Amino acid sequence: MAGTGPEDLHALAEELLAAAIESLDTIPTFAPALGGAPERSFISPGIPVFDCCEMLAVNVDAVIESDTSPGGLASGRRATYSRINLPILTVSIVRCIPTVGGSQLDEIPNIEDLQAAAEQIHADGWAIWNHIFNMIRAGDLFALCDEVFWQGMRAIAPSGGCGGWTASWRIQLDGYEE
Repeated sequence: MAGTGPEDLHALAEELLAAAIESLDTIPTFAPALGGAPERSFISPGIPVFDCCEMLAVNVDAVIESDTSPGGLASGRRATYSRINLPILTVSIVRCIPTVGGSQLDEIPNIEDLQAAAEQIHADGWAIWNHIFNMIRAGDLFALCDEVFWQGMRAIAPSGGCGGWTASWRIQLDGYEE
């Protein structure tokens, strides 16, 4: 993707957020009893805090540099010629899961409620995994980027009544001239 200015990184995050929303909104088409993208969807300024269930967030985890010549960093002259910027962007989808209340007298969550939460969370992850792949393959997402590396998808450990997934990509994003 050709760089144009300081807003480029945020624009890339917005593109991924729109794709994640589209991915999740395909779920009710296949499974009408399940939900699509949460209303609370946003670009996070860092790793999002999972304190609010029903949330979709995109954040930039890091920006790293790829090798541009044989010898990589050992060549010592990379900044003189060029570099390949690879921002790492992460999508986090978080849903509410049943929990035990604040008192030991409360009942543990029933299995049916736990399985219903798992069904939604699994559908979320599988929709993102497949739909974003299909968008990239069709040239509908990151079409201007030379390199897109899938970093994988990982379950978020259930905590505080929330569970879900994170999925990450390394995406080439050219710098800009001043």
